Order: sequence, then C-alpha cells, then structure tokens
Amino acid sequence: MRKQLNYDELLHTMRLSNSDDPFNRGTLLLTLVHEVMEEKSLNKQDFIFTQYDEGYILITQVNT
Repeated sequence: MRKQLNYDELLHTMRLSNSDDPFNRGTLLLTLVHEVMEEKSLNKQDFIFTQYDEGYILITQVNT
C-alpha cells in the first residue's frame, strides 16, 4: 500500500518520524524539491509525493 502526500503532509510525516534515517532522506528530498522550485519557478503545491509501506518517499508527480 502507498499513500499520496502533498508538500505539507510530507513535512508533517517527517516531523512524526522517530528515526533519523527517514528524516535524513526527507531532508535530502526537500532540498532537491527546493532546488527544482527555484530552477523551474514552481511552487510547493506543484509536487506530489508517494510514501510506500517500506517508508520510502518519492516524488511521483510534478505539475509544470
């Protein structure tokens, strides 16, 4: 099973995490998102993320 997340839900999920590993991965993901936002003039609402049962969170859609 997987769950679709928007930017704010991703931040909330990261805050709830009890492990440094998912937090570190989330931080890297958000850094990438912010770089793309600046480069492509996108907003945080333009990104859709998917959280998988294994704990991985990936960017699954970018609305340009």
